[in-house]
Amino acid sequence: MPASNPLVDPDARLVIAHRGNRVAAAENTIDSLRQARDLGADALEFDVRLTRDAVPVVVHDEDLDRTTDGRGPVRSFTFAEIQTLDAGVRLTDPAGERKRVPSLEEVLDAFREIPLVIEVKEFEAADATEKMIRRFGAERRVLIGSSDAAAMRRFYRSGLASCASMLDATLLIPLALVGLTPPKPMYDVLSITPRFHGIPIPVRRMAATARKAGIATQVWTINDPDEALSFWNAGVAGVVTDDPGALVRVRPR
Repeated sequence: MPASNPLVDPDARLVIAHRGNRVAAAENTIDSLRQARDLGADALEFDVRLTRDAVPVVVHDEDLDRTTDGRGPVRSFTFAEIQTLDAGVRLTDPAGERKRVPSLEEVLDAFREIPLVIEVKEFEAADATEKMIRRFGAERRVLIGSSDAAAMRRFYRSGLASCASMLDATLLIPLALVGLTPPKPMYDVLSITPRFHGIPIPVRRMAATARKAGIATQVWTINDPDEALSFWNAGVAGVVTDDPGALVRVRPR
Protein backbone atom coordinates (compact mmCIF):
# COMPACT_ATOMS: atom_id res chain seq x y z
CA MET A 1 0.00 0.00 0.00
CA PRO A 2 1.46 3.39 -0.99
CA ALA A 3 2.98 5.23 1.95
CA SER A 4 1.23 8.40 0.75
CA ASN A 5 -2.04 7.12 2.19
CA PRO A 6 -2.25 8.90 5.58
CA LEU A 7 -4.69 6.28 6.87
CA VAL A 8 -1.94 3.65 7.06
CA ASP A 9 0.72 5.87 8.67
CA PRO A 10 1.54 4.64 12.22
CA ASP A 11 2.86 8.10 13.09
CA ALA A 12 -0.29 9.98 12.06
CA ARG A 13 -2.60 11.53 14.64
CA LEU A 14 -5.92 11.55 12.84
CA VAL A 15 -9.44 12.63 13.71
CA ILE A 16 -11.74 10.28 11.79
CA ALA A 17 -15.37 11.40 11.65
CA HIS A 18 -17.69 8.48 12.41
CA ARG A 19 -20.55 8.69 9.89
CA GLY A 20 -19.73 12.38 9.63
CA ASN A 21 -20.55 14.92 12.32
CA ARG A 22 -22.91 12.50 14.02
CA VAL A 23 -23.43 14.59 17.17
CA ALA A 24 -25.19 17.30 15.19
CA ALA A 25 -26.27 15.91 11.82
CA ALA A 26 -28.07 12.93 10.32
CA GLU A 27 -25.45 10.18 10.13
CA ASN A 28 -24.06 9.01 6.80
CA THR A 29 -25.61 11.88 4.87
CA ILE A 30 -23.77 14.29 2.59
CA ASP A 31 -24.57 17.07 5.05
CA SER A 32 -23.09 15.17 7.99
CA LEU A 33 -19.93 14.28 6.08
CA ARG A 34 -19.54 17.83 4.80
CA GLN A 35 -19.90 19.25 8.32
CA ALA A 36 -17.18 16.92 9.58
CA ARG A 37 -14.83 17.94 6.79
CA ASP A 38 -15.47 21.63 7.42
CA LEU A 39 -14.79 21.14 11.15
CA GLY A 40 -11.31 19.93 10.26
CA ALA A 41 -11.64 16.14 10.41
CA ASP A 42 -8.71 14.38 8.77
CA ALA A 43 -10.84 11.57 7.35
CA LEU A 44 -14.48 10.58 6.95
CA GLU A 45 -15.87 7.18 7.97
CA PHE A 46 -19.10 5.77 6.55
CA ASP A 47 -20.89 2.51 5.77
CA VAL A 48 -21.93 0.82 2.53
CA ARG A 49 -24.74 -1.62 1.71
CA LEU A 50 -26.48 -2.67 -1.51
CA THR A 51 -29.99 -1.84 -2.64
CA ARG A 52 -32.25 -4.38 -4.34
CA ASP A 53 -30.96 -3.20 -7.72
CA ALA A 54 -27.33 -3.53 -6.57
CA VAL A 55 -26.54 0.16 -6.06
CA PRO A 56 -24.05 0.74 -3.21
CA VAL A 57 -25.57 3.22 -0.75
CA VAL A 58 -24.24 4.85 2.40
CA VAL A 59 -26.24 3.50 5.34
CA HIS A 60 -25.24 1.67 8.50
CA ASP A 61 -28.10 -0.58 9.58
CA GLU A 62 -29.44 -3.59 7.74
CA ASP A 63 -32.89 -2.02 8.12
CA LEU A 64 -33.90 1.55 7.35
CA ASP A 65 -36.13 1.91 10.43
CA ARG A 66 -33.72 3.73 12.78
CA THR A 67 -32.24 6.29 10.40
CA THR A 68 -35.05 7.06 7.93
CA ASP A 69 -38.83 7.27 7.69
CA GLY A 70 -38.80 4.00 5.77
CA ARG A 71 -39.34 0.49 7.11
CA GLY A 72 -37.61 -2.73 6.21
CA PRO A 73 -34.25 -3.99 4.92
CA VAL A 74 -32.10 -1.85 2.65
CA ARG A 75 -31.98 -4.82 0.26
CA SER A 76 -35.76 -4.70 -0.19
CA PHE A 77 -35.65 -1.19 -1.74
CA THR A 78 -34.45 -0.03 -5.14
CA PHE A 79 -32.17 2.99 -5.17
CA ALA A 80 -34.99 5.12 -6.61
CA GLU A 81 -37.26 4.07 -3.74
CA ILE A 82 -34.62 4.85 -1.11
CA GLN A 83 -34.20 8.31 -2.61
CA THR A 84 -37.77 9.14 -1.59
CA LEU A 85 -37.01 8.56 2.10
CA ASP A 86 -35.94 11.16 4.66
CA ALA A 87 -32.62 10.24 6.30
CA GLY A 88 -32.91 13.24 8.62
CA VAL A 89 -36.23 12.31 10.15
CA ARG A 90 -34.74 11.97 13.65
CA LEU A 91 -33.32 15.53 13.58
CA THR A 92 -34.94 18.90 13.07
CA ASP A 93 -33.31 20.74 10.20
CA PRO A 94 -33.50 24.55 10.62
CA ALA A 95 -34.16 24.91 6.90
CA GLY A 96 -36.72 22.12 6.90
CA GLU A 97 -34.80 20.19 4.26
CA ARG A 98 -35.10 16.44 3.80
CA LYS A 99 -31.86 14.47 3.89
CA ARG A 100 -31.36 11.70 1.38
CA VAL A 101 -29.54 8.41 1.75
CA PRO A 102 -26.61 9.01 -0.63
CA SER A 103 -25.11 6.53 -3.02
CA LEU A 104 -21.44 5.65 -2.72
CA GLU A 105 -20.99 7.31 -6.08
CA GLU A 106 -22.38 10.58 -4.73
CA VAL A 107 -20.08 10.52 -1.71
CA LEU A 108 -16.97 9.77 -3.75
CA ASP A 109 -17.92 12.55 -6.15
CA ALA A 110 -18.57 15.06 -3.36
CA PHE A 111 -15.41 14.29 -1.37
CA ARG A 112 -12.58 13.93 -3.88
CA GLU A 113 -9.64 14.93 -1.67
CA ILE A 114 -10.19 13.87 1.94
CA PRO A 115 -9.25 10.33 3.06
CA LEU A 116 -12.14 7.91 3.49
CA VAL A 117 -12.64 4.95 5.82
CA ILE A 118 -15.28 2.73 4.24
CA GLU A 119 -17.04 0.07 6.30
CA VAL A 120 -18.43 -2.56 3.92
CA LYS A 121 -21.35 -3.95 5.88
CA GLU A 122 -21.94 -7.06 3.77
CA PHE A 123 -19.89 -9.26 1.49
CA GLU A 124 -22.30 -8.64 -1.39
CA ALA A 125 -21.29 -4.97 -1.45
CA ALA A 126 -17.57 -5.65 -1.79
CA ASP A 127 -17.26 -5.80 -5.58
CA ALA A 128 -19.40 -2.72 -6.20
CA THR A 129 -17.48 -0.78 -3.57
CA GLU A 130 -14.09 -1.60 -5.05
CA LYS A 131 -15.23 -0.79 -8.59
CA MET A 132 -16.53 2.60 -7.49
CA ILE A 133 -13.32 3.41 -5.59
CA ARG A 134 -11.25 2.62 -8.68
CA ARG A 135 -13.60 4.54 -10.95
CA PHE A 136 -12.91 7.70 -8.92
CA GLY A 137 -9.18 6.99 -8.60
CA ALA A 138 -9.45 7.02 -4.80
CA GLU A 139 -7.18 4.01 -4.17
CA ARG A 140 -4.51 6.04 -2.33
CA ARG A 141 -6.88 7.65 0.16
CA VAL A 142 -9.25 4.88 1.22
CA LEU A 143 -9.20 2.28 3.97
CA ILE A 144 -11.61 -0.65 3.89
CA GLY A 145 -13.04 -2.32 6.98
CA SER A 146 -15.75 -4.90 7.57
CA SER A 147 -17.11 -7.09 10.32
CA ASP A 148 -17.60 -9.75 7.64
CA ALA A 149 -14.47 -11.94 7.70
CA ALA A 150 -15.01 -13.12 4.12
CA ALA A 151 -15.21 -9.53 2.92
CA MET A 152 -11.92 -8.68 4.64
CA ARG A 153 -10.16 -11.72 3.18
CA ARG A 154 -11.32 -10.53 -0.22
CA PHE A 155 -10.00 -7.00 0.36
CA TYR A 156 -6.66 -8.29 1.67
CA ARG A 157 -6.06 -9.45 -1.91
CA SER A 158 -7.38 -6.30 -3.58
CA GLY A 159 -4.39 -3.98 -3.20
CA LEU A 160 -6.55 -1.48 -1.32
CA ALA A 161 -5.61 -0.56 2.23
CA SER A 162 -7.53 -2.77 4.63
CA CYS A 163 -8.29 -3.12 8.33
CA ALA A 164 -7.69 -6.34 10.22
CA SER A 165 -10.64 -8.69 10.38
CA MET A 166 -12.01 -9.28 13.86
CA LEU A 167 -10.30 -12.69 13.93
CA ASP A 168 -6.93 -11.27 12.91
CA ALA A 169 -7.22 -8.44 15.43
CA THR A 170 -7.97 -10.97 18.17
CA LEU A 171 -4.89 -13.00 17.27
CA LEU A 172 -2.74 -9.99 18.08
CA ILE A 173 -3.89 -9.81 21.72
CA PRO A 174 -1.66 -12.60 23.15
CA LEU A 175 1.38 -11.17 21.34
CA ALA A 176 0.61 -7.76 22.79
CA LEU A 177 0.26 -9.10 26.32
CA VAL A 178 3.73 -10.68 26.26
CA GLY A 179 5.40 -7.97 24.18
CA LEU A 180 6.34 -10.07 21.15
CA THR A 181 6.86 -8.64 17.67
CA PRO A 182 4.33 -10.05 15.20
CA PRO A 183 5.17 -11.00 11.62
CA LYS A 184 4.09 -8.51 8.95
CA PRO A 185 0.34 -9.16 8.51
CA MET A 186 -1.80 -9.01 5.38
CA TYR A 187 -3.74 -6.01 6.69
CA ASP A 188 -2.62 -2.38 6.91
CA VAL A 189 -4.48 -1.01 9.94
CA LEU A 190 -5.58 -2.42 13.28
CA SER A 191 -9.03 -0.98 14.00
CA ILE A 192 -10.20 -1.80 17.54
CA THR A 193 -12.51 -0.65 20.33
CA PRO A 194 -11.66 -0.28 24.06
CA ARG A 195 -14.46 -2.71 24.99
CA PHE A 196 -16.00 -5.45 22.86
CA HIS A 197 -19.26 -6.92 24.15
CA GLY A 198 -18.24 -5.69 27.61
CA ILE A 199 -14.76 -7.22 27.49
CA PRO A 200 -11.84 -4.77 27.94
CA ILE A 201 -9.41 -4.69 25.00
CA PRO A 202 -5.74 -3.78 25.67
CA VAL A 203 -5.71 -1.05 23.04
CA ARG A 204 -2.45 0.61 24.08
CA ARG A 205 -0.50 -2.66 24.21
CA MET A 206 -1.96 -3.75 20.90
CA ALA A 207 -1.04 -0.41 19.31
CA ALA A 208 2.55 -0.79 20.52
CA THR A 209 2.70 -4.34 19.18
CA ALA A 210 1.18 -3.36 15.81
CA ARG A 211 3.67 -0.52 15.50
CA LYS A 212 6.52 -3.03 15.72
CA ALA A 213 5.17 -4.55 12.51
CA GLY A 214 4.70 -1.14 10.90
CA ILE A 215 0.93 -1.24 11.34
CA ALA A 216 -1.16 1.80 12.30
CA THR A 217 -3.86 1.49 14.97
CA GLN A 218 -7.23 3.23 14.95
CA VAL A 219 -9.60 3.14 17.93
CA TRP A 220 -13.38 3.61 17.91
CA THR A 221 -15.70 5.22 18.93
CA ILE A 222 -14.20 7.90 21.21
CA ASN A 223 -16.02 11.16 21.95
CA ASP A 224 -14.23 12.34 25.09
CA PRO A 225 -11.30 14.66 24.21
CA ASP A 226 -9.19 13.58 27.19
CA GLU A 227 -9.60 9.91 26.31
CA ALA A 228 -8.74 10.62 22.69
CA LEU A 229 -5.62 12.52 23.73
CA SER A 230 -4.58 9.61 25.93
CA PHE A 231 -4.83 7.21 23.00
CA TRP A 232 -2.87 9.50 20.69
CA ASN A 233 -0.15 9.89 23.33
CA ALA A 234 0.00 6.08 23.59
CA GLY A 235 0.78 5.76 19.89
CA VAL A 236 -2.68 5.29 18.40
CA ALA A 237 -2.67 6.76 14.90
CA GLY A 238 -6.36 7.52 14.46
CA VAL A 239 -9.36 8.16 16.69
CA VAL A 240 -12.82 7.53 15.26
CA THR A 241 -15.37 9.89 16.78
CA ASP A 242 -18.97 11.09 16.57
CA ASP A 243 -17.77 14.57 17.62
CA PRO A 244 -14.95 15.57 15.24
CA GLY A 245 -15.12 19.24 16.21
CA ALA A 246 -14.29 18.51 19.83
CA LEU A 247 -11.39 16.21 18.99
CA VAL A 248 -9.90 18.49 16.36
CA ARG A 249 -9.40 21.07 19.11
CA VAL A 250 -7.18 18.75 21.18
CA ARG A 251 -5.47 16.72 18.43
CA PRO A 252 -1.66 16.69 18.71
CA ARG A 253 0.10 18.60 15.97
